[in-house]
This record gives sequence, C-alpha cells and structure tokens, in this order.
Amino acid sequence: MGLFHKKRVFLDYAAGKNNPSAIYKEGVEAKKRLEEARLRAARLMQVQARDVVFTSGGTEADNLALLGIVQDVPNAHIVTTSIEHPAILKCAEEIKRRGGEVTVVEAVDGVVQVEDVMSALKENTILVSVMYVNNKTGAIQPISKIARRINEWRKKNNSTYPYFHSDASQAIGMLPIQFSSLGVDLLTFGGSKISLTKGAGVLAFRPHVKISPVLFGGGQERGIRPGTENVETILELVSALESAEFGRTNEFERLQQIQSAFIKEAEKIPGITINTPEHSSPHIVSVSFEGKLHEFLAIQLDHEGVSVSTGSSCKFRGDGTEIEALRFSFGQETTISDVKFAARILQKIMLE
Repeated sequence: MGLFHKKRVFLDYAAGKNNPSAIYKEGVEAKKRLEEARLRAARLMQVQARDVVFTSGGTEADNLALLGIVQDVPNAHIVTTSIEHPAILKCAEEIKRRGGEVTVVEAVDGVVQVEDVMSALKENTILVSVMYVNNKTGAIQPISKIARRINEWRKKNNSTYPYFHSDASQAIGMLPIQFSSLGVDLLTFGGSKISLTKGAGVLAFRPHVKISPVLFGGGQERGIRPGTENVETILELVSALESAEFGRTNEFERLQQIQSAFIKEAEKIPGITINTPEHSSPHIVSVSFEGKLHEFLAIQLDHEGVSVSTGSSCKFRGDGTEIEALRFSFGQETTISDVKFAARILQKIMLE
C-alpha cells in the first residue's frame, strides 16, 4: 500500500501542469503559491489581496481597467490625456466606437495640468486615466494632486464617480506605488518593465470599484480575468516587484547620476534638443534633432553597439505637437561609462 503513496502519476495534461484551479495536490500547491504572491503584491501596494488581479501583461491590465468599468454604463464619459500609452488611447477609441464619450486632455511641456483634467469632468464622467510616468520622456505626472481634486469633486457631487486610474508601468522601482500616497482607485503595470518577465501584469483597485470582465471563460481571478494563471511567471513578477520597491530609493539616486551624466555629455552635441523635463523619472531621456530622420540615427547607433528606441515626443511649446525623437532608457545594468559612451557615439554620428 505504501508503494502507491510514493509514486504520483500525472494524468491531467488536458488542463496543463501547475493549474491552480485543479483540486489535486499539484493544483492545490500551485494555488497556494499564487495566493501568496497576490498577498505579497497587495502588501506592497497597500490594497486588499482580493483586489489584485493578475493579467497577461500591462496592455491587458489597461484594457480591463478601462473597458471593464465603462462597458456596463450607458453613455459613459472618460477623461484621459494625449500622452498616454497606446494601450490606453486605443481603449479610448474603442469606448467611442461603442457609443461612449472621451475627452483627451493635452499636456503642457510634457506634463498634464491638474486644472485641465478637472475642467474636463462632466456629470456622466465615470473614469479618469492619467499615466504616472510618461514612457517617451520620463515626465512625472501629478497623480496625487489629481487624485485629491477628484476626491473633492466626488464629495461635492455626492458621487462614487469618477474612478481614477493610473498606468504605472514606467514608475515601478522609481516612485511610490502605495495607494495611500497616490490616492488612485486603480493601478496597472506590466512585468516586462521591471524584470524583463513577459506574460504577467497587474490590475489593483480599491474595494468600491466595480469591474466587469472583458474576456469570458472560467472563474479565475474572481471571474474578472478568466484564464489559467501563469503561476511561475506571476511569482517572478512579484519577486521583481519586491526587489524593485525595496531598492527603489537607492536605484532612483543612482539613475539620477546616470541621467545627469548622459545629459551633460549629450548637451555638447550641436543641434540637440533634450525633451525630458526637469521633473522626470531618471531612467528615461528623450532627445531630438531637427531635420534628422531619427530611425536612421537609431540604426547608426545600433551599428556602433548602442541600442535605443525611436518614436515621438511632445514638443515643449505646450501645443502637443509630436516630433521625432530618440529615447535612451536606463536600467539596473546601466553604468555611467555606458551612457557616456552612448553620448560620444551619438556625437560622432552627428558630426559625420
């Protein structure tokens, strides 16, 4: 009889291994690890564990945050900004396609103004979505100030709406993500920005927030996000989140030195424009050269051993005009010598 207890035969390949929904030993153990990860993430953000939903990444988390709130509310109005990630702006387009109303607030010198957000609110505004740190320029947005004003507006109008959401993907490991300090109702982020872990994201929210599923299937994640959870990837994400949060202050200061060193070298290059404002996260610097094809500059940098991304950045005239830009972003392995080298290579290319 003891022989049978020593050997375990897995015969649930149709469901897949490490399925936390399964009732046998392996499933129960996976469920335990999943819920421990949820509790750890909740403690870092200061929310209830039951209000942390794991997704496949930041894009899905953003979609769930926006569409999951507005889809059951007829004639819903949302307010967002022109500098949001495409995951937010494309959701806004979908909301309009479904008959909802969207107001897009322009940024001034790369930063959303609190009064502009408040002026956009209406009686039927159900959600405001403003990113925490801009992914193009690194500009930090006044999230806590907006949250405070929205809360005052709700009290004045005796309403639970609008909810306030922020995409914090570029803020993880740089800035505080505790709900008590931010004042947000919903927070989203993906794992790839903090650990290079693809395939996991987080949507966290306050207990009063009502979210409907946008996908349909099983009852996982309280039915809000059906689909078998990727337990191992989620565990990697939460471990990376903890490391990023516990080392946040030191890393912020280290990257400030790196950012300053890069900007000091880059400013020597003729014709360069630094798009990143002074009040920014230190892990991003956006630069532009008038009349240059920035994609070609990125290819030249790549040929010299420097990897950067191209895209666009808001001009700092306050008119929201988009210009081509190169984005240099830094991480745990970046050193001052790395960024000085990159700046010198860029200078060499521009002088050729």
